[in-house]
Amino acid sequence: MSFKIAQISDCHLFADKQQIGYQEINPYLSLQCVLSDLALNCPDLVVASGDISADESQSSYRHFAQLWRDSKISAPLLVIPGNHDHLGYLDNELNASAGWPISRNAGQFWQVHGLNSKSKGTGGALTARQLEYISEQVVENPLRHHLLVVHHHPYACGGWMDNHAWGNSDEFLLRVSEHEQIKGVIYGHIHHASELQKEHSLYLSAPSTCWQWANSDSFAATDEAPGYRLITLADNGHIDSNIIRI
Repeated sequence: MSFKIAQISDCHLFADKQQIGYQEINPYLSLQCVLSDLALNCPDLVVASGDISADESQSSYRHFAQLWRDSKISAPLLVIPGNHDHLGYLDNELNASAGWPISRNAGQFWQVHGLNSKSKGTGGALTARQLEYISEQVVENPLRHHLLVVHHHPYACGGWMDNHAWGNSDEFLLRVSEHEQIKGVIYGHIHHASELQKEHSLYLSAPSTCWQWANSDSFAATDEAPGYRLITLADNGHIDSNIIRI
């Protein structure tokens, strides 16, 4: 048995559904295509790891909610905020997923925990309460494997996005290292796919559902296609995943 998660990230929807951004991509139409493809994979849970909106408009969250309904994906949705998100609108329009930290059982052997790393500006931070919450969940559920969902990248990516980094990521990484039951951390923010194994935890970033960033010294986009990450959680704690582009 296994549990399948589809991770989407950095949708960057505008109030204007016709607006085009980087790479001449319309983020609304791009997300529509991603959700259509994602539905074919029949995930057990869909995780949106932040930056639903590009302009913090209430309309952008209503657009997401409509696209989600139109996709007819039957899996539950877990959404966390990113640095570009408006917490009030995100809560009002997607309130079935909001409220952080939030935890979901993922089958019999896993738990998924959504955290809020939104802070001032584009940088990230986790509150002391959320750091404690991580430990509490592991201690209360020691026989389960745990997957953490954040927006900002916990390890430096080596590119220009490190200028928009997670301020207290060292505290988070220490917390993860203390609990071998935490098998994985998934995140967005950097608009490209990456994979890094550190001790007992696998760190995975997802591509954006719209434009992709180059991991270069200065700002640049790439010609990579939009996409999402498909993750399989095995009962024994192993994580397998692959990137699907549209």
